[in-house]
Amino acid sequence: MDFPLPPERDKPSNDFEDLRDESIQVISSVSKMKQMYLSLVRNAQKEIFLIFPTTNAIRREEDVGVFAELRRASQRRVIVRILTPVDDFVRPQLDELRSIGIIIRSIESPVETKFKLLIIDKKYSIVIETRDDAKGAFEDAVGLAIFSNSQSTVLPYVTIFESFWRETDLYEKAREADRIKQEFVDIAAHELRNPISPILASGDFAMEDIKKLRGGKINEQTLDSLTDNINIMIRNASRLYKLSEDILQVSRIESGTFALNIEPIKPKDLLELAIQDARKKIEVEKKAIDIRLDYHLTEPGGKEFSLFCDSSKINQVLYNLVDNAIKFTHQGSITLSAFLHDTNDIVIKVEDSGIGIDGDIKDKLFVKFTSKGEGGTGLGLYLAKKIIEAHGGRIWASNNPAGTGATFCFTLPTDLRSGNSERYSGENHSAVIDRYADERTIKGTDAKGL
Repeated sequence: MDFPLPPERDKPSNDFEDLRDESIQVISSVSKMKQMYLSLVRNAQKEIFLIFPTTNAIRREEDVGVFAELRRASQRRVIVRILTPVDDFVRPQLDELRSIGIIIRSIESPVETKFKLLIIDKKYSIVIETRDDAKGAFEDAVGLAIFSNSQSTVLPYVTIFESFWRETDLYEKAREADRIKQEFVDIAAHELRNPISPILASGDFAMEDIKKLRGGKINEQTLDSLTDNINIMIRNASRLYKLSEDILQVSRIESGTFALNIEPIKPKDLLELAIQDARKKIEVEKKAIDIRLDYHLTEPGGKEFSLFCDSSKINQVLYNLVDNAIKFTHQGSITLSAFLHDTNDIVIKVEDSGIGIDGDIKDKLFVKFTSKGEGGTGLGLYLAKKIIEAHGGRIWASNNPAGTGATFCFTLPTDLRSGNSERYSGENHSAVIDRYADERTIKGTDAKGL
């Protein structure tokens, strides 16, 4: 929303040019207090810090004209930060201020003596006492005010404001952590219940089948029923095992105890194992999907290519990516590709012809708990990202140019060894990532990805 400035206020006025000496003034006149309050905001050139003690104080501001001056200050590119309690009545007004760039943080209304604090450019401050917060008019609600342009007074107020501001950061982070923790517990509980129910039910049915066999009723129907029930239990127990492993991995990552067991492996063996597992899953789910390998990694002289990595964790990445491709591909093809890039890294691609990446989650695809599929915790791609980055690689994804399916890619450095793996831990893998920041494509796949 645009708030054009009146011609006489295109520039800050010079109301305070005469305040050359440091001073502290106690103001008892409400009219002078209001004039000083508005003039301070009107003359701000860099920053405005403002603390409201109650939501009633906010309601009185529009009548006084302070919000109009704050809007003008924001148009002058003055940074405006406000700390205030929030309720449903003042939220629309505060949202309107946010829409023009004013930064507002929510605080609890203090129970002790209430005061309004205004700091301008870290040079001037005014503290206005709230005598009766129940009053609707500014004149009836306020008591004394103290104005200061003394640095020995203003700077401590700046410190107080910044302390409150940091507390809101900590509070928001704590609240977000609690929200994520609760969301994680809810998702984990839901996902745990899903496989447990069929395990229990199939266990009961299997016991009935066993009783029939013990009673001498041996026939194909009873044997098939027992086999089916055991398979259901095994399949759902595997789901429970994977979920528990994912939760354990997340816990290790977030506690800083995540570690790699670097060893020499042959990438082709990992890829063929991933394809073998995928074919079993495709067969169980009775999907018409052709899965194949496009492998282009060889050492000079035709020797089979070797790589140093944590094979179990890279296998976990491949499992998650291929499982994801199967989940969102009803029929068509999935291709696993591997090739060398610039002699320093190998690139592994998982390309499918499925429904592609949903636009709602594209920008947060590798964020924890992001999931669009049924029965997904949203941990698989998050863990894949952490594992690849721990190796000094990068992972990204994009929808295919043809409009069908998606491609997930990740890189692994060719020179990773157990003796120097620490160079790829923590932030030290950024050099590897930076190599791709300027690359637009790797054999037709967008390296910027997400």
